[in-house]
Amino acid sequence: MEERIEKGEVRSGLTIAGAYADKLRKALFAQFASKVKAGELSKDDVARASRELNTFLYHILVEKLKLDKLDVVRINVKYEVHGRELRWDYDHLKIEAYKRIPQERVDETIMEAVRHVKEIIEGRYIVEEIGKTLTGDTLYKIRLGDLDVGVLEAIRLNDEILIKGALISPEPVMVEKIRIELYGRNPSEVLTEKLSEIISKSRKISRNEAEEAIKTLLGILKISTA
Repeated sequence: MEERIEKGEVRSGLTIAGAYADKLRKALFAQFASKVKAGELSKDDVARASRELNTFLYHILVEKLKLDKLDVVRINVKYEVHGRELRWDYDHLKIEAYKRIPQERVDETIMEAVRHVKEIIEGRYIVEEIGKTLTGDTLYKIRLGDLDVGVLEAIRLNDEILIKGALISPEPVMVEKIRIELYGRNPSEVLTEKLSEIISKSRKISRNEAEEAIKTLLGILKISTA
């Protein structure tokens, strides 16, 4: 039997750049609410697609276009549903950026990002140890490409670590006491490997909340190294 493919589109409407991830996530879950209820898709299926889209958009809006979180954007992106997999049609992604950026530059940035969509979405996180807290716990900076996107605090418990912290990309999240087994390996290496899993288990928050949490952790580091 030929696979039935459903097509659709998700739109952010006019929103500030700092809130696009939340707007698109809510719009996506609203569109697929009936399918989730019927068991045709799971919440994890939809959340996974949302994270992928937000990772790609973050690369374009923040890394490349350098938009401020208060700049206004409007985003339209089409998708196809293949069984339980939601696939984004990045080739027809439309972004309107209301800032002094020529539309030609926006279009060129999208085209260039589409050429490297796999590299952008898959595993470009870098985990870097940046110091200790007063209690001897370790702080790690999380980078996505050239941008700092989060800070994690690791509390050592024998051969495992308890992770707390916050990230602003691919979507703002609060990491709350997630245990990670080390199996004798270096914590930085394990965190790099497990970061996507850690993000998926974390609580969604606003960008402002994430930024404040990151500042608080960095403040602890400054006190401990003063």
